[in-house]
Parts: sequence; structure tokens; C-alpha cells
Amino acid sequence: MKKIIISILIILAIIIGVYYFLRHEENNSYEEKGNKMVIQIYEFEKIHNKLPNSISDFKADTEMGEGPYYEKLNDSTFIVFFNIGFDDKIIFNSNNNKWE
Repeated sequence: MKKIIISILIILAIIIGVYYFLRHEENNSYEEKGNKMVIQIYEFEKIHNKLPNSISDFKADTEMGEGPYYEKLNDSTFIVFFNIGFDDKIIFNSNNNKWE
């Protein structure tokens, strides 16, 4: 009986470990795609001395669905974000230059 319980706990630990590893890899993939857009936005700002009004102002490789999406909040602040699932988002805010 102890061997069965230990086996179940080991299998459960492996499943949980794989889940968190894959989730971490997925988040890194989103951030990598989003960072390409962030670089394009900063390059646009450097050339034109202003933020783009919309994603159509600069060349962005976006896929329909998850994103990345761009939103200008004001003249000096923007966000890049991904819609993940039903109500989850990964957001880059230019105020603090990090993904949340």
C-alpha cells in the first residue's frame, strides 16, 4: 500500500512539474513575440518623435487571436498585451518596462 501511495505522489509531482515548466515556456514565448513589437514601437518613436497611434502605423507581425496587441495610453505611455484564454492577459507597460 505504501508503494502505491508513493508512486501516486511521484507521478503527481511529475505532472505538476511538467505543467509549471510548460506554462513558464509559454509565457517566455509570449514575451519574446511581444518584445519584438516593443522594439518596433521604440524605433518608431525614435524616428517620428511620437508613439504610433495604432498598430497600423508600424510594421508588426501579428497573428489573429492572442496578439500581441498595441494600445497607446497617452503621448508617452503604451501597453503591448496578449489575450490568453478567456480572461487572462500578459501585459507590457512602458511606464515600468516589464511584463506583468
